[in-house]
Order: sequence, then C-alpha cells, then structure tokens
Amino acid sequence: MKKIFRISVVIACLLIMTLAVVGCKPAEEDKMVIGFLSGIYEIQWEQDMEKELKKFAEEEDATIITMDSHLDPAEQLQQLDTMISQGVDGIIIFVANQKISQTVVDKCLEEGIPIVGESNRLIDEEGNICAPCVELDGYGMGVICAEWLVQYMEDNGISAPYEGVGFMNLHEADVSNIVDRADGAEETFFSLLPDFPKDNYFRVETGKEGGAAAGFNIAQATISGNPQIKKWVVIAPQDDQGGGVVRALEQAGLADDSVVVSMGAESARYEWADKGSDTCWKAASFFSAYDCAVHAWRGLMEQVKEGKALEDVFADSKEPGQKYGLVKFTGQMVTPDNFREIMGEYAE
Repeated sequence: MKKIFRISVVIACLLIMTLAVVGCKPAEEDKMVIGFLSGIYEIQWEQDMEKELKKFAEEEDATIITMDSHLDPAEQLQQLDTMISQGVDGIIIFVANQKISQTVVDKCLEEGIPIVGESNRLIDEEGNICAPCVELDGYGMGVICAEWLVQYMEDNGISAPYEGVGFMNLHEADVSNIVDRADGAEETFFSLLPDFPKDNYFRVETGKEGGAAAGFNIAQATISGNPQIKKWVVIAPQDDQGGGVVRALEQAGLADDSVVVSMGAESARYEWADKGSDTCWKAASFFSAYDCAVHAWRGLMEQVKEGKALEDVFADSKEPGQKYGLVKFTGQMVTPDNFREIMGEYAE
C-alpha cells in the first residue's frame, strides 16, 4: 500500500512539473494587463484618462497599471523598462518629452509590445509620427478659444486703441500639440483684431513645473514685468494652467477687469461650481477624456487582439507623407452658465 502511495506522489509531482514546463499558469495571470504611462498624473486630464481606460479594461476583464513620470523623461524610460519586464500586453503613453519618442517606440517594437500615444504625439527627430497616436485638434482648439475671447472683448467694451490691455498666450515650445494650440489662438486673434498692438502681445513659455504652478509662475512673472498692463486677456492651453493664471491675476489685484480662457474645462468646472460666474475664468474649450481614451483603446486592441501592425492602426487617419496614423478629436466652448448641461457627468 505504501509503495502504491509513493508511486502516486511521484506521478503527481511529474504532472505538476510537466504543466509548469509547457507554460500553464493561474487564470489570474492570463488576464490582459495594459500599462498606462502618464506624463504628469497631477493634472486632472490624466486622472480622467485613467478612469476612462479602466472602464474599457473592465469590459475586457483586463487590468490597468499606471505609472507617473512627473514630466521626467529619464524616469519615464525607467518605468517603461519596468512595464516591459512585467510583461504587459500593451502600453498607452503620454510621452513626458517628445525627444524620447523614438526610444520608447523602439523598446516596444523590440519586445513586441503594442503601443499607442495619447495627447502628446510620438515623433522622431525629423518630426514624423513614429507610432499610432490620438491627440486633440490643438490648432482648432486655439481657434475657437480666440474666437470666443474676441467676441467677449467686443461685448464688454474692450476695444481700440486697447490702451493698458495685454494679450497673454501661454505655450510650451517642446510639446507640438501645445504649440498648435498657441498658434491657432494667435493667428485667429490677430485675424479678428488686426489693429491690436503687437507691443501688448505676450506669447510666454511655461516652465516644467506642470499643472497650475506652471500657469501661476509664468503669469506672475509676466504681470509683474509689465506694470503698464492693467487689463489682461489670456488664453491658456491647459486647464490647470488657466487656474494658475487666475490665481496670479487675483494676487496682483487685476482679476476684476481681466478674462481667462483655457482648454479642457476639467479644472474650470470646480471653479464654476464654487463661484459661478464670479471669477475672471470666463470660458474653456471642453473636450472629454472619453473622446481620447476610446480611440487609444481601440488602436491598442487592434494590435493586441487582432494582431495589426503599427502602420495598419488608424490607417484611414494618416496625414500626408506619414507612415503612422493620427486620430484627432475636438471639443466646444463652455462657460459658468452652460458647463453642467454640456459637460454632463464631467461637470460633477
């Protein structure tokens, strides 16, 4: 009887070893794991993106792993290596600095890991798109913000000769989509108000602090450096930065006569829910994280589940001369009076 028992134990052990060799693993390990490499998680946009991606992941019984680089490209590359070593099935990335785009893509290609860029396009040294991406129509957002701002100025008696009026246009030179937003705002503003004095125009570059701090610091420096300007009209390319500008204007005692327009509305909603229209933050272009996440997830699943090559993803959305697809989404203007109606669940 003991001999039979020993033989049974040996057979069982051999069976377990065989299963291990052929790669059998617990059901939990078979779940799809997607890495979300956030460029700067402190901004509301990235938090909303994670929330939307988790909704899509839940539908696929998948897991999202999020890592935040705090806009540090070296840290993001380390996080990428970590995700690769963990065997993630795909990666969605807000690249911390476009200069590392090609390195990011090369690492993923080498390991056969699908990738999609979100918000900040992945580009090579020549500025060509080097992987499928989803981003806001930055130029278009600049256009509608400037159109709204100019109409506000006309409605509120801010007119020629614009004495003591300054136009502050924030941008980030090394983020192509932010440059597009600032370009759209600048060109539209001056096409509508060609007589606005160029000496009163300030296109200012934000620092690398990120979020509201970046808006506050550059606005504070610009305001204090130009005491001749008593009334500021401002366009901020990111919503958190818009909030920082508002705080700087309040600190300088210029908020009552100034107006701030931002892009995103993910932070403006809190200001409006608290203060209503009693703020110089008068409008924002609203675009939802869902509009970005739905395309990013689709592009990733086309690779993960359908086996599509990078160049075949978003194939109908390629710009002239580009190898990889770029999907653009857009938005609309919201104010303290209509943001709840237009933003829906995003207003809460």
